[in-house]
Amino acid sequence: MAKPTAKEIWGKLSKIDVSKHTEDRGGLTYLSWAWAWGIMMDHYPDLEMKWQGQLDENGIMRDINIYPDGTVTVNCSVTIGEVTREMWLPVMDYRHQAIISPDARKISDTKMRCFTKCFAMFGLGHYIYAGEDVPQEDVPEEDDTPAPRRILPKKQPKPKAAKKAKASYIDELKVVANDLVDRGWKPEGDWKKEIKEVVASGNEERAVEMIKKVKKAGEVAFQLFDAKAEEK
Repeated sequence: MAKPTAKEIWGKLSKIDVSKHTEDRGGLTYLSWAWAWGIMMDHYPDLEMKWQGQLDENGIMRDINIYPDGTVTVNCSVTIGEVTREMWLPVMDYRHQAIISPDARKISDTKMRCFTKCFAMFGLGHYIYAGEDVPQEDVPEEDDTPAPRRILPKKQPKPKAAKKAKASYIDELKVVANDLVDRGWKPEGDWKKEIKEVVASGNEERAVEMIKKVKKAGEVAFQLFDAKAEEK
């Protein structure tokens, strides 16, 4: 049986929709390693996976690479037939910064993500990693050219009808106050001052509240006046 070519492998795996098996964490998209492994076993059960590493201080081969600053990378290769792809990945924290002296759990999680990304080199879910590993120097610099000035339209004068409607409660306040005065209500100094301030402000909401207060004050005054009249 002929071994699959790189083109055939890519054509098969790149067409598989992985969107229902991903999770977004910390700005990155993660593909489920268990699901990805199952897909690879369904299509290429004889694939081979290897981990590269280095000797530690005791001469024991470790499947990780330790750098002088204490950070660590993992490196794996996957072979399908005669096609081999490699992937490497630093052990990182939640901010995607390399960890110094990572523990076994961090290394294990990174290895799972590393071989899943290696599968992407064959086509499986490759599109979810687009833009993830763009070097900082390759990011386009911001354009310092000032944006063209936007000419704002001139403010149009408000319709006179709207202005008249806005002043309606002010006019009503004047009418109510004058009517009560004509009926014998004699507002004290504070009342006169407050009414004049509301009228001068042109504030419609204040005018509505003032109308209520003036009417209530006038009614109370008339009740007292009537009570005194009956006593006489």
